Amino acid sequence: MPVVLIIIAVIAFLYLVFAVGPAIVAFNKVFEKKSDKPLEKLNISKTYFAPFEKDMRDAAARLEAKYEFKRVGITSFDGLPLYADYIDVGSDRTVACFHGYSAAPIINFCMPAEYFLSAGYNVLLIYQRGHSVSGGEYSALGLLEKYDVLSWVDYLDKQPVPQVVLYGISMGASTLAYASPDIKSEKVKALVIDCGYLSPYHQIYRDCVRRHLPGKLILPVINLFTKIKYKLDLKESTTEPLKHNKIPTFFLHGKADETVPYNDSEVNYSACASEKKLLLPEKLHHTLAFATGDSSVRAEVFDFLNRYIK
Repeated sequence: MPVVLIIIAVIAFLYLVFAVGPAIVAFNKVFEKKSDKPLEKLNISKTYFAPFEKDMRDAAARLEAKYEFKRVGITSFDGLPLYADYIDVGSDRTVACFHGYSAAPIINFCMPAEYFLSAGYNVLLIYQRGHSVSGGEYSALGLLEKYDVLSWVDYLDKQPVPQVVLYGISMGASTLAYASPDIKSEKVKALVIDCGYLSPYHQIYRDCVRRHLPGKLILPVINLFTKIKYKLDLKESTTEPLKHNKIPTFFLHGKADETVPYNDSEVNYSACASEKKLLLPEKLHHTLAFATGDSSVRAEVFDFLNRYIK
């Protein structure tokens, strides 16, 4: 066999071993349906949630003891059953909450829900597609979930509540950014985009780096698989839709976030065309700025919302 063919064969073999193989594993792991466990059964002792574990469990227990969770459902644009838990206290305002990747509403919003209920909001805790009780065999990292936002807005349009805030955390935040220019309901008064990433491609690359995987090698392969199987481009950025957003938007991101760097929110904020505000509190980790920051963080969020919620 000519030397050139041997070299090509060796390169192809190495590429299969170090790029295609890991890409297949990562692709399946990223897109698989996510199940969730009750908060009390989660082991978060070695995560950045650990200092707030008792606070989170206590908040979830108080919500379940004090309020009725009404399970509601809709059908997505592509025929999936989607579900949410609605805490309806008879208010004229509702906050609809979109959780993060591989999370659940009660994990991301057990503490924020209490603050919103205390501020006089009903709370809609949405299960994203590909997660828990909602349908879908995979999570689309915000790229299809953006259409689900529009379906949930349609649902809220039919409810006797004239004022709505949409609050997204992490993947949920990016989902709202993607959806923002297409939200036409006059009921939606404001968005809260909390620690959202710029694109799934950026975020998966960071996760590869944290896991000591060759992100530069495997990400193009993962994106190729995604385009072929799901007709989605992981490089689709949140900044382009935000350039056409007309809804007042509060961007929130803790500076100690090691999962999604706060610079992503700075870029999203700069791109956003609507009335807006950016808050980057110190020493607060991923998804925890609103829930665990001092009262001034929540005061700034509610002060912004109160400009548009009457």
